[in-house]
Amino acid sequence: MQANATQQHGPVSHTPEELRLKNSAARLSVIAAAFLIVLKTATGLYTGSISVWASLLDSAMDIFASTINFFAVRAASRPPDDDHHYGHGKAESLAGLFQSLVITLSGCFLIYEAAKRLLSPRPTGHEWLGVATMFVAASISIMLVRKLRSVARSTDSPALSADAVHYASDVYTNAAALAALLVVALTGWHAADPLASIAISAYILWSAVGVARDSIDVLMDRRLPPEVDKGVAEIVGRFRAEGVLGFHDLRTRRSGSFKFIDLHLEVERDLSLVEAHDVTVRVLRSIEAEIPRSKVQIHTDPS
Repeated sequence: MQANATQQHGPVSHTPEELRLKNSAARLSVIAAAFLIVLKTATGLYTGSISVWASLLDSAMDIFASTINFFAVRAASRPPDDDHHYGHGKAESLAGLFQSLVITLSGCFLIYEAAKRLLSPRPTGHEWLGVATMFVAASISIMLVRKLRSVARSTDSPALSADAVHYASDVYTNAAALAALLVVALTGWHAADPLASIAISAYILWSAVGVARDSIDVLMDRRLPPEVDKGVAEIVGRFRAEGVLGFHDLRTRRSGSFKFIDLHLEVERDLSLVEAHDVTVRVLRSIEAEIPRSKVQIHTDPS
């Protein structure tokens, strides 16, 4: 066999069920965020609590992020075209990076406002009403996080994973606002409110860094975790009895929900073209079957 044989994956696409789950989860997160904004706006107006306003701003960022994710998921699900041979999966990571920048700005603003409140204290009111509404808000956020994590895990969606992170932070911000109002109601210590707001803001900034790091890794084509390399090596090793000697030039990356794997498969030189082709196809199909959402390209090299 004089020339190399190349086998590559088929079109990068999502199943109809995956698209339905991702779009449904993205839509649900927008609806939930809208409800939480209305609830927290009313609570903030009645109580005058800056920790509630901090939690409200977090929810405002959530609906902003969820809206972006809704369109990003739709864009990422588009099949490859003449200008995007690998599909549009990175639209999800672009959305995640943009969200992290907006979240960082909002977190810095909250810290500034809370510091002003510490220097110029303002009393709150209707604290028990705030405690009740924050409890409701936290409960809704918990249920939504469970749903988003479940769908993100089953579809391997970066955008929905980022959404789940946002609403997980919403759980903590709601709990912090609830705790602050409870302390004020029971003890009259009003400094608890801006201190809770600063804690909420710090958590928002920390979560934004994580989302940004993950998005940049995908956009910069960072290699997949070492476990993927080990999995490929283990699968290729099963075919030694069929003339496969090993592999080299393994390259991996991620785009949206898909993992792209590219390698050179070393086969015995005395294999016929048909035999080399058949074993290459079996290796490719085994990798795609055992590494979820992997799209594999193999160059067959006689050795």
